[in-house]
Amino acid sequence: MENPQSTRPVARRLNAFHLIAYVLPAAPLAALGLPIVVYLPQFYASREMGLSLLTTGAIFSLMRIFDVAIDPMMGYFSDRWTTPFGRRRPLMLIGAPVLALGIWMTFAPGGPVGVLHLCIWLAVMYLGWTMTIIPHLSWGSELSTDYHERSRVYGWSMATTIAGMICVLVLPAIIEHRAHATQAMEVMSMAIFAIALLIPTVALCVAVVPEPEIMLKTHAGLLPTLKFLLKDRAIRRVMAVDLIDSTSAGARGAMFFFFARIALGLSNWAGLLLLLYFVAGCIAIPFWIALSRRIGKHRALLVCYAYGFCTAPMLLFLPGGSLVPAAIVIALTGVNYGAPSFLLRSMMADIADADTAENGAERAGLMYSFLSLTNKFGIGWSVGIAFAALAWIGFNPRIVNTADAIEHMRLFYIGLPVLCGMLSVAAILGYPLDEARQKRLRADVERLRESHISADDLLPPVILPGGAALASDSRAVSHLDAEMPLTRRT
Repeated sequence: MENPQSTRPVARRLNAFHLIAYVLPAAPLAALGLPIVVYLPQFYASREMGLSLLTTGAIFSLMRIFDVAIDPMMGYFSDRWTTPFGRRRPLMLIGAPVLALGIWMTFAPGGPVGVLHLCIWLAVMYLGWTMTIIPHLSWGSELSTDYHERSRVYGWSMATTIAGMICVLVLPAIIEHRAHATQAMEVMSMAIFAIALLIPTVALCVAVVPEPEIMLKTHAGLLPTLKFLLKDRAIRRVMAVDLIDSTSAGARGAMFFFFARIALGLSNWAGLLLLLYFVAGCIAIPFWIALSRRIGKHRALLVCYAYGFCTAPMLLFLPGGSLVPAAIVIALTGVNYGAPSFLLRSMMADIADADTAENGAERAGLMYSFLSLTNKFGIGWSVGIAFAALAWIGFNPRIVNTADAIEHMRLFYIGLPVLCGMLSVAAILGYPLDEARQKRLRADVERLRESHISADDLLPPVILPGGAALASDSRAVSHLDAEMPLTRRT
């Protein structure tokens, strides 16, 4: 039985309704992702929850790294689980309720809890998140075959992501100015917002967004996969940049409130400053989409980092206790916030074409699981790195710090992203997959799809190398006898 909403991927512009339906789940996923980095570690390390800074940093880092192991598994299942309902929809429908449960138990623990509670429910939340986000990311790469249209899809998905961050930040920004406000109230408000938005947006996405028709196999052997990962310069560079960038973003996010409240002396305005940072990033997304269309994705990424090098030093000269200068400079530093993420996702869609052309497998889910892996690993260890570094330099948010400790924290907050940006530039230089090469790769893929023949199709069902899968995972099997010459069938 064919999925009634299944279509072939096309190079034309995606219509606005399908684009909106696709990008909407990014908002609640962002509403979850931001607090994990910015709010939750500090919440569990606060007096309200009672865990130490080092213990909290270690738990969040270890559980995030453990979560990394789930990504390739979910990418594999998302590719292989072909059903009449599609192959991206089932995991999203299962993952959303699991994610909602994990959000509530992690964000609304009901009072001080121990290490075990935090570990268990972080694991549940991460599992649900992975089951939802991996098929969603993969689905986006399959909505169009066009080099620039993919940037449009992921660019607007990033804009929706930042909009979700903005919405979830409005809640604590309002609550922190109310009498008797607590961190627990702020964090719980984020959980309610994320859950209330998650279920309907996922339901809309799976109900109306078309899934492309699968013409080739949905897997490749372990050795060809490892060979592709090791020799392909594009995927190595994209994964390296994503790891570096997520490490920088995670560490900076984990330290932001320390910087705003203690280094800048703006305790009552920290939420507003973070809100301005993301508003600037959201507004700038159309500019980065247009720039990538004009000069190419990897060149736009280089411009993004160059902009960061120019604006980061401005933070060094902010006077303490002055809201307006701080708001202006932090907004300026946020202009390039969303660009690396959506450009790397769009670049991974092109890399998935290279994988399909080389291995004859339509498995964007696995490709995006690698990108999710580096993102989660970077964010996961960034909290531990940041908190351990702060402890090493003598900074402790639970006491009155010395002037030297505050200054060291301020310099570390400003300097780490600059260093990471320099490493990212070094990694992206020499990136080989531009628009012309992507078009050639896509032409090769379309020839493979039109032939309807893959290596697995030449074998009887079940008798595959290593017994990895049924040959029937390609539609070509049903047409094999009719299309293959007698000499090849024998």
